[in-house]
Amino acid sequence: MRVTVRFYAGLGDRRAAEVELPAGARLADLFSSLGLDEREVHLVIVDGRIVHDRDVFLSDRARIALFPPVGGG
Repeated sequence: MRVTVRFYAGLGDRRAAEVELPAGARLADLFSSLGLDEREVHLVIVDGRIVHDRDVFLSDRARIALFPPVGGG
């Protein structure tokens, strides 16, 4: 299956990517295939929905947005 990933804010130094994953892949599998530590990503949006569970299954052609933790004052 193929998913589209977009990176925002501090993760924006990476380019949007189409990633090929095996059927039944989970969000954690995507992070692993991208070489991302889960702590680098604070907010995940899959097909317009905020996702907190890294074990959620992804579907073919899913659109995924990844945002890092944000700090400031």
